[in-house]
Amino acid sequence: MPMVVTIQGNALLQWRALRSTSSKRWIGVCDAMNISTEADSLDELHSVIDETMQLLLVDLLRDNELDRFLMARGWKALNIPTRGDQKDVEFNVPWQLIAEGSRDSKRSDH
Repeated sequence: MPMVVTIQGNALLQWRALRSTSSKRWIGVCDAMNISTEADSLDELHSVIDETMQLLLVDLLRDNELDRFLMARGWKALNIPTRGDQKDVEFNVPWQLIAEGSRDSKRSDH
């Protein structure tokens, strides 16, 4: 069973979803985390956002950079595992997807 690390910040983390005019793929951008991801549909994008954040946060944890990354954004983490317990970590980050140019412009998540 994974150890769950909850990230706390001032508000829901916002992801902007934009549709590429050339490829027709959806691009998700999170300015606060300085990351982006893409998918064929808005529903798929919704699914890959958690995976994208998970990969980034696990890398930061393994590189011993997570505390600095979180502090720079005014966030904190609860239950950060020690160096020896980092194998099976799952991050819980509250976020919201805002689909720009869509009829359903805000979609709350997580």
